[in-house]
Amino acid sequence: MIMNSIQIDKYQKGDETKIYQLIKKVYDEFVASDYTSEGNIFFYNWIQPAETAKRQSEGRIMLVAKSKKNIVGVIEIRDYNRISLLFVDKEYQGQSIAKNLFHKSLESCIQKDSTITKFYVNASPFSIPIYKKLGFIEVNSLQENNGIKYLPMEIDISPKKINRNTENI
Repeated sequence: MIMNSIQIDKYQKGDETKIYQLIKKVYDEFVASDYTSEGNIFFYNWIQPAETAKRQSEGRIMLVAKSKKNIVGVIEIRDYNRISLLFVDKEYQGQSIAKNLFHKSLESCIQKDSTITKFYVNASPFSIPIYKKLGFIEVNSLQENNGIKYLPMEIDISPKKINRNTENI
């Protein structure tokens, strides 16, 4: 599938169930095994449709990648500089969707706050190589909180520093 058939849009109220289904499907296949049952329960509660709607009403930025009417990718940003969620359907991975979601969200964040100099993420063990391809670097060792393992990472978002290579992510 070519990226041209993928459209990136802002979150729309009413998309919460489709977003939940996508995230849970990808999470269960690639992430859940790295977490404790406590971590999985915490995460499942956090991605519930009502929780997603609540976070969006609090001013988070959420973008979705759509193929036709299907949501195949999602990114959520808080505080204009922290990635909370970045998930792409298995069938669409390796097609630069994560990279495009990241860059589009970055543009939105800079429009809201032009003083941002860094972007942060607490990367799951599975996602560490993906964030490295995007240009993020490790800033601490692997951590665990509420049964969720993560690696704190950051990226300098000055225009010269952002990784805009064409490698598929």
